[in-house]
Amino acid sequence: MLLRTELEKLWKRPALWIGFTVSLLVGGFLTWSMLPMVYTGEGTISGLKAAAYNRRLAAEYEGYLTEEKAEAIISRFGFARYDEEGGCVYGNFLNRFVTEKMTDYSGDKRKAERLISLSEKDSWLGACTYKDHIYFAYTEGWDELWEIFMGLAVVWGITLVVLLSPVYSSDRMLRTAPVIRASAEGRRKMVVARLAASWIVAAGGYLLIGGLFFLICGLIYGFEGLKANMLCLGAMPYIWPESVTVGAFWARACLPRAVLGITVLVFSLSGISAYCGRSLTSVCLSALLFAFPVIRKMLWIRTFLTPLFSLLVDGMPFYMMIPLYEDGRKAFWILQAVVAMLFCLAGLWMVYSGWCRNRKEYGK
Repeated sequence: MLLRTELEKLWKRPALWIGFTVSLLVGGFLTWSMLPMVYTGEGTISGLKAAAYNRRLAAEYEGYLTEEKAEAIISRFGFARYDEEGGCVYGNFLNRFVTEKMTDYSGDKRKAERLISLSEKDSWLGACTYKDHIYFAYTEGWDELWEIFMGLAVVWGITLVVLLSPVYSSDRMLRTAPVIRASAEGRRKMVVARLAASWIVAAGGYLLIGGLFFLICGLIYGFEGLKANMLCLGAMPYIWPESVTVGAFWARACLPRAVLGITVLVFSLSGISAYCGRSLTSVCLSALLFAFPVIRKMLWIRTFLTPLFSLLVDGMPFYMMIPLYEDGRKAFWILQAVVAMLFCLAGLWMVYSGWCRNRKEYGK
């Protein structure tokens, strides 16, 4: 009964539905703006037609990547060409991939002249220890999905800050806190119900929106890209194990991190709200916590405490909610999860100390 009541309170708040709508609009705009373009030399193909064109060509070369396959692609389409600013003026998904990852192309000269063997470490893929077992498929779209999720994380995070920050502080403003906290049910059962309701709404909403755009990406670009190795997304070749495919990355890395990040955010917002006497104060402090990774990056000052701050930031909700494929080492994931769990425990302690303990300053 208490859980249902708390869920109804959250569902009736306009902030939830406004945030949900804005998240859909932002995700839709980013999806549309990232649709590919193909430059054939005779014209330009864009949008859904370009995605279908690239998908059809990539299907002919899907499988383990070999030098013979790269040579066949260049023999058929030639090297991709770029202007001085790095914009593609001729190319499709296949020859752009080979040009950028298997040739002497560089950001300085913007031109490829020869293929580089996978046995050479100068090649992006040649630096990988399992270069002979790289599965290749059409990954366009999947390599930009993380940007869509970053936009969703920002919008949904702001939504949760506005929605959940007043959960406890509003009771103090309305002077109902002493009455609620007068009973053990108000200090225990209601707290559990509020935490559960907050987590269900936060995690359910984010996973629902994220799942929708994941499905849209698959319908546009094809789910065969999930079978490709992470190196096809531009991930660092020396830190990702052979077994990690694009699909495994989303299922085994992104999904658990997103759920844990949502949990950290819910517990942290609840803890701040339990300590604050005004909703505005709670919202401001919660917004500062959520935006801290961005603020830190803008005001980057290197000191002897920088490694510690970096470790703390890695476990904060903003970074946990977005997919990052720059580091595939399990030790990093474990350390990040440990820091996130510490944030969860800190939030629960703040809820207990600020609301559950029977302190006189808040009434019995």
